[in-house]
Amino acid sequence: MPSEVLMPVITASGDDGVITAWFVDEGGQVAADQLIAEVQVEKVAEDVRSPGDGFVRDLVALNHPVPQGTPICMLFDAADVQPPPAATISAAATETLTVPAPRVVASPSAKRVARELGVDLTTVIGTGPGGRITDADVRAAVGPAEPTAVEMVGLRAVIARNMRNSVQETAPVTLTTKVDVTDTVRPQITAWIVRAAAVALEDHPQLNGIRDGDRFTPAEAAHVGIAIQTEDGLVAPVVRSPATSTVEEVAAEISRLADLARARELSSVHYEGGTFTVTNLGGFGVDGFTPIINLPQVAILGVGALRTVPRFDDAGAVVARSLMTLSLTFDHAFVDGGPAAEFLARVRELLEGDR
Repeated sequence: MPSEVLMPVITASGDDGVITAWFVDEGGQVAADQLIAEVQVEKVAEDVRSPGDGFVRDLVALNHPVPQGTPICMLFDAADVQPPPAATISAAATETLTVPAPRVVASPSAKRVARELGVDLTTVIGTGPGGRITDADVRAAVGPAEPTAVEMVGLRAVIARNMRNSVQETAPVTLTTKVDVTDTVRPQITAWIVRAAAVALEDHPQLNGIRDGDRFTPAEAAHVGIAIQTEDGLVAPVVRSPATSTVEEVAAEISRLADLARARELSSVHYEGGTFTVTNLGGFGVDGFTPIINLPQVAILGVGALRTVPRFDDAGAVVARSLMTLSLTFDHAFVDGGPAAEFLARVRELLEGDR
């Protein structure tokens, strides 16, 4: 009897997943624990392996939404698959079947890119460890391409959907403030801001938690997502309880999460439990902006570039000061402007007063 191969249950939210790559063909033979597909649910990618030996059929189309826990293909035992009559197989086909296929060592993302671009991986020279083919190798084999319309698929499509949902389901308002960090600025400025936000959230629980429709549940502790840009798009893994950690510990955790994100090794556990998000565009020269709320949270803090600007001191002399802009976007349906402004002022106070 055939068995079902299911879309993994990656998130608790019940969102659909998509197949971003198949590593087998319709009707192809597979072995137990063989990698057969790569799937994406929300911002988490995961491999799917065959639960046994057999032949795969009824493969779901790439990027077609599939509910978590439902079939993406069927696995048939060899006894259930009837081969075509011997008379219908030509001598040429028999010879083809006896020729072993070249062994290709490639990363899952390289295989996905190869399928999207129509590249034969046996013609690509790998530059990765042990000759492993990377997605960069595949793109280099294609060469410069003519500009074409690009369809949003995989992680890019997930991000686009989340952004639209946030704008449609929230009443976003953004407040900005200047922070003078001349006497407190440190190389690990993002870690300082993440920790300051977490400490401030302890006194402003109405911004720290998650929403479900018209219901808001405040969190017992602040777990802060940190926005990280990758080649595949923006992700926001979570730093756990930064208010109870040192700045050095927070900085080390942000660095670890960034390394995992860029290596495409983040899993669902790295996204769970986020109650607030910090996004820093200062490195891109941006001063102030309107960050989009990371649902189901109700607020997000944007960090702008650090600028040296002239200011007057108490004696009236012009002095150089280091200022940056913080931009707080919050859902006005759940948080009023006054409490949001008080939270932002508390963050500014922590950053300017920690001397």
